[in-house]
This record gives sequence, C-alpha cells and structure tokens, in this order.
Amino acid sequence: MIRSFCVLIALLAVSSVAQAASNDQLGSHNAAQERACKGDAHRFCKDAIPDEFRVASCLQEHRDRISHACRTVLDGGGM
Repeated sequence: MIRSFCVLIALLAVSSVAQAASNDQLGSHNAAQERACKGDAHRFCKDAIPDEFRVASCLQEHRDRISHACRTVLDGGGM
C-alpha cells in the first residue's frame, strides 16, 4: 500500500523537474503512469487534488471503477 502511495506521489507530481526528465527513461515512465491515472483522479477524486495521499486513498476506494491501466499502476505493475 505504501508503494501505491509512492507511485501516485510520483505520478501526480507535476513539476518542471519531471517535465525536463521526460526524455529520460524515468521521466517517460512517470509520464506513462500519470496518463494511466490522471483521468480517473479527475473523475473520482477531484476534491482530493492536489493532495497526493488523498488522491491515492481515493483511487484505492474507487478501485472497482477506475481504468485497468490505473489499477495496474496501483498494483505496482506500472513501475
């Protein structure tokens, strides 16, 4: 569960550093993770944004309704 929170922290953190690293493998990975859950976060958890911990908890609560791609990230398969 802690790993899921860490993944979402990295996933939802939009900063210039992450954008600058987007050509790098790690940056590309984070961008893919963000794409996987961004829509679900805005659809189910918009009141929790920008608090990454609340978003992660919210996505876990809506696990049965979120996209397969986002569930994969929450399970650690998006790493």
